[in-house]
Amino acid sequence: MSRRLLLIILITALLLAGCAGTTENGTATLGVLRSTDHGATWTYVGQAHMPDTTVWAVDPTGFTTNGRIVLYFVDLGHLDQPVPQTIYRATSMDGVNFDTPQPVYSQPLTMVDPFVLPMSGSLFRLYVPSEQEGIISAVSNDGLAFTREDGIRIGFGEGGMPGALLLPDNRVRLFLNGANAGQDGIFSLISDDGLNFTVEGGMRISAPPTFIIDNAQPIRLSDGSYLMLYQQLDPDMLDKPEPWTYTEIHLATSMDAFNWTANSTIVGYGGTSCIVETAGGTLLIYYVNR
Repeated sequence: MSRRLLLIILITALLLAGCAGTTENGTATLGVLRSTDHGATWTYVGQAHMPDTTVWAVDPTGFTTNGRIVLYFVDLGHLDQPVPQTIYRATSMDGVNFDTPQPVYSQPLTMVDPFVLPMSGSLFRLYVPSEQEGIISAVSNDGLAFTREDGIRIGFGEGGMPGALLLPDNRVRLFLNGANAGQDGIFSLISDDGLNFTVEGGMRISAPPTFIIDNAQPIRLSDGSYLMLYQQLDPDMLDKPEPWTYTEIHLATSMDAFNWTANSTIVGYGGTSCIVETAGGTLLIYYVNR
């Protein structure tokens, strides 16, 4: 079992012991940050509200479509339990108030850190680490129900916490955290079909000495440039209570989706997170803060 999955199980135990935040609308685990100046400054706008439900949303990933923000996430309360593991979907018009989470993909093995990529031809592809297997994929015509695709995209232990971009030439660049070419950080792989990947040379973002970085969440902005949210953590903090409170949220920028400039500014602190851009250019970050 990976250190990442052990950390998830630790957080699960803390939440089940009563540490989960709640709102009048149900369980709240996702905080929301908003920027209206292209990421220069950020404002905390509260917790993401979902109707009363037993689903505890963590590991979010998302995008906007038809004026709605769409988030996909796993259910923290049922991770590592002998029940089908499920990825859920919820949508919002204002970025804070979401509808009831709906299941979109289930399987027997534990899944963490999903990433859903809108593809050409109105397709959606899910990339998700599956325990004991590696990173698998599933495809959907509507983003509401996913069917697993044959094979394994990335082998077990070869990289984790996927993020992806559909490039202008319809290739897919997949970002993973781990070691590549003797360095640690976030590296990339490229694919012509979104299924068969080849590792690209070098690191997209190198980890600073004594730190780990992970959770690459890249998006293409409306102006054609690219923005990537990622996280940085001192590994010694993993053994402390509520380690997500020590996890730094950072941003990196790129013009070509290959060469990235990391910003040392700490946007905030929190667990697995994602970033989306609304039709009006507002940026929203969703992150685990309970």
